Amino acid sequence: MDSTDHLDGAGGAAPGADPSARRRFSITVTTRTLLVGAAIGVAILIGAIIVTQALGTLIALVLAIILGEAIRPVVAWLRRYRIPAPLAVLLIYVVGAVIFGVLIWLLLNPIISQINNLTTHLPEYLAKLQQQADDLERQLRAQGPLSDLIDTISQSLANLAQQFIPRLIAVPLGLLTGVFSLFINAVILLTMTLFWFLATDELKPFVVGLFPPASQDHASQVFTEIGRAFGGYIRGTLIAMLLIGGLTGTGLALLGVPYALLLGILAGFTELLPYLGPWISGTVSVLVALITVDPGKALQVILLFILIQNIEGNVIEPLVMSRAVKINPLVVIVAVLIGLDLLGIVGAILAVPVAAAIQIIILRVLAPAIRRSSAVSAPPGVEAMAVEQTAPPDASAASHPVTET
Repeated sequence: MDSTDHLDGAGGAAPGADPSARRRFSITVTTRTLLVGAAIGVAILIGAIIVTQALGTLIALVLAIILGEAIRPVVAWLRRYRIPAPLAVLLIYVVGAVIFGVLIWLLLNPIISQINNLTTHLPEYLAKLQQQADDLERQLRAQGPLSDLIDTISQSLANLAQQFIPRLIAVPLGLLTGVFSLFINAVILLTMTLFWFLATDELKPFVVGLFPPASQDHASQVFTEIGRAFGGYIRGTLIAMLLIGGLTGTGLALLGVPYALLLGILAGFTELLPYLGPWISGTVSVLVALITVDPGKALQVILLFILIQNIEGNVIEPLVMSRAVKINPLVVIVAVLIGLDLLGIVGAILAVPVAAAIQIIILRVLAPAIRRSSAVSAPPGVEAMAVEQTAPPDASAASHPVTET
């Protein structure tokens, strides 16, 4: 027996096995492989440096892409009338600025009036809240064993109030000082959105052309689906913000709750935080009704928010968000919390569109690739067994259906 036969026998091959069925694995490390690995490492390092040093610019770019995909259907509609894309984008900006200006003109005076009223009566509301807390504390102390717990809770609430009240008073000043910075950032964002439109006509074919010819159509479809997910989510969220804000402000005004306009605006903006925003605006509205009116009015506000949430879940979301990507609520909440931890409010706003894009990539790219690789690596006997198990009882009848004449 020569050495070759000894090796074959050690490998456990059957005496009559086909030599072509044997699998041999070899790893070859060439200079080109080392260079490619080094290039990948350098690219990762440069990418990490860019992300850490230019994070604000990258966030602005992502926001510009999402905003651009949100208005893309409107731009496509305007281009049907032979309006160039840059002019269509500028026209959308002008219409949006006019609508925003009209809303500001209608709401600015009531907003300022309610803010001034809130600032004037804030000490009175705090004193009333303190009195209600003292009354509740006296009632609970009568129970005896709860005294130590009440002392701990009271001390914690007092410390929290000392930290929160100065920040609350400083909110109007912070809003005024941040208006100019917000205006500059808005101009930069809109400019980047315009140039994104100008670049996509050449950028998308270039990126798709980097893929193998057999995969280019699939890659183009994936990019299109991601763009639709971005645009659909943003458009749906904006419409939901307007509807929920309007319903909340109108409902609170009909109930006679003070500062209904401010609370409606708060409810609209918190729609940017899916599943978490309504709890925030609802809690604030209930506390305002409890402090400024009475517990009965707070109960009415609770019933109002239950009604609004039912309308949102059964009417607004199915109609408005029907074309957006469906994401599991748990995934949405986790994504929003991760976004808050990483980038604050901006991260929470970007969390759901980014999660939608990741979901599309997983479902349309990674999962099919894993299935294909599993099918290729399966032994021939396993594939034959799988085909045999999935075949219909009468294969010939299934493959040649009878056509009635």
